[in-house]
Amino acid sequence: MIAAVISRGSFMSVTVATPASETRVLSLIGIGHFLSHFYILCLPPMLPLLAREFDVGYALLGGAIAGYAWIGGILQAQAGVALDRIGARQMLAAGLTINAIAIGLMGFAENFWQFATLAVIAGIGNAVFHPVDYAIIAAKIKEKRLGRAYSLHTFAGFFGGGMAPIAIVTLASAFDWRTAFIIVGIMGVVAAMVINAQGDALAGERVERTVDGAPPRKSVLLTAPVLLYFLFLATYGLATGGVSSQGVVAMTLMGLADEAAAAQVLSAYQFSIAAGILAGGVLAERYGRHGLVAAVFLLAAAALLVLPPVLSPNGLLLFGIFVLSGFGFGAVLPARDLMVRAITPPGASGRVFGFVFVGLSIGSGLAGVAFGALVDAGHPALVFPVAGGLLVLAVLITTAAQIAAVKA
Repeated sequence: MIAAVISRGSFMSVTVATPASETRVLSLIGIGHFLSHFYILCLPPMLPLLAREFDVGYALLGGAIAGYAWIGGILQAQAGVALDRIGARQMLAAGLTINAIAIGLMGFAENFWQFATLAVIAGIGNAVFHPVDYAIIAAKIKEKRLGRAYSLHTFAGFFGGGMAPIAIVTLASAFDWRTAFIIVGIMGVVAAMVINAQGDALAGERVERTVDGAPPRKSVLLTAPVLLYFLFLATYGLATGGVSSQGVVAMTLMGLADEAAAAQVLSAYQFSIAAGILAGGVLAERYGRHGLVAAVFLLAAAALLVLPPVLSPNGLLLFGIFVLSGFGFGAVLPARDLMVRAITPPGASGRVFGFVFVGLSIGSGLAGVAFGALVDAGHPALVFPVAGGLLVLAVLITTAAQIAAVKA
């Protein structure tokens, strides 16, 4: 049964009362979030094939992937604002359709510039997922189950990213790389059709209009707590992106592992992030002090990242350090979402989450350049401690954000 809860203020939200309905909602938006991460991480394993096919270097191909990620990240704020006019279900279905069709058409690209154009178009479609999904969660999931809902949503995305290299390489081996892109593109179009058929089941929060039909004019995006969480996500994204983008190179140059073993360590690190997300969701529901939870896990991960240049670990010890640090990186994410939720006025989830996630995209995008420059300068051993230092800074920023929220 769907219960509409209308506040006496400027906003209206809708919540779902039954766990069965909540499961349906989380499954549907989870499919979209899975494909969001899946699509962008289908591209890196194909770079050697694409470089030969289009006769271009890895720098140009990397630029196309960066364009995909950045355009999708930057447009999230605009997507959050557009929610009020278009509707969550419609935006989610449209964004997934654009993303999927662009990926599928890559199988027909005849040159690099066609491929790069399609990557940018895919990024435009990718912009909808965070603001739309969080608006739907805010409208459809009961407050007491938000921690688990956020963790399952985030896990679906990371799981999609983990499955992408396996799936795209398998399909390319069974057929060819063009057919592989076409197949995964068709999957997304079918998923978008299913999502679009859900009606009000995927309705998001709605802004209650004023008498003249205009939305409330006061913007929450420029308040101190929101800006600080924007900065927090940028710092967190810079740290996680640094480990992900330069981790294998740094471990290899430090003599901790060869390339194959370093890649396995990084893979274990990524899967431990997913495990941490699930555990963090349960913890977030049972323990209300989300700022403290985030601080503990971030500081633990930061301490672990200092160890590689100090201990020069290898083998199981190296795996253990990165598995535990990855768990800390993941466990903080449900608490992060609940902290942002706590400063978000009713009806503004799409706008606020869309805006703060721009910070994550900026930080993640800068990571490859910043940490790559560190490696190029001959300091690979600093990659992990610098990432750890950024996590300490992130803790200070979240503390400032919570203080600002209390004063607001």
